[in-house]
Amino acid sequence: MIRDYSALPNFAVPSPHQFTSLCSNEGLMTLYTVSSKNFPEFFTSDETIAVLDEMVYEVVQEHKIPITNIFIGGISASGTRALRYAQYCQQGKSKHGIQIKGVFSVDSPLDLARFYESVHKHRHHFKEGMLWEAELMKPVFEQLFSGSPTKYEEEFRNASVFSHSDDSGGNAVSLKNVKIILFHEPDIEWWMNERGCSYFDINSYDIVAFTLKLRSLGNKNVELITTTQKGFDRQGNRNCHSWTIVDEVYLTNWITQQLE
Repeated sequence: MIRDYSALPNFAVPSPHQFTSLCSNEGLMTLYTVSSKNFPEFFTSDETIAVLDEMVYEVVQEHKIPITNIFIGGISASGTRALRYAQYCQQGKSKHGIQIKGVFSVDSPLDLARFYESVHKHRHHFKEGMLWEAELMKPVFEQLFSGSPTKYEEEFRNASVFSHSDDSGGNAVSLKNVKIILFHEPDIEWWMNERGCSYFDINSYDIVAFTLKLRSLGNKNVELITTTQKGFDRQGNRNCHSWTIVDEVYLTNWITQQLE
């Protein structure tokens, strides 16, 4: 199980979550990586993805892990990277022939064109974390792309997990044979009142369309988990964009059921 972070967790501090220990109990090794110094990192370029590919290969070789039983996943941009790495492998770009057995993604942005439009057109409505994110992302988009998705649609499509504007879903087509489980909590009352968002501004907008596109492409192994009243931060405050929306036992069982 690969978990690619922006910064490694502080392992000296006990985690309130069980996922790693549940995986360990099932005989699954968890590989913690930091593949990029950029924040946030969405794996928009193959050069950055190749760094993770080298890390994975080194561990696979050292521990003699079957390359047919590799999983990857994460929350937010980490989940985006997980799906992008799976696409990279499915497109035959892995230097070492790595293939991803399954991916989990938790409330991740999938279409960077949609994300761009949300940030640039709706941020005047945003509050709290959404406003902070919008201000963070404005210069990030300027660094990543030549301009807006209206003018540079191909750049955004090539850099995204999924594209609303492309009939085939953009890069989504390369995931039609990959097992995927997606988690989100589209509590629009909370998103609207607490974060100033419309449906267009939340990642669920991408996640549901992505799921439908994969199913239309023939992927019978994509599962969408929609939760209600599960999202809270570590202080107990309501937050739909949180790891707590994940049923960790269910996720662990989902992984073990795919093992060969």
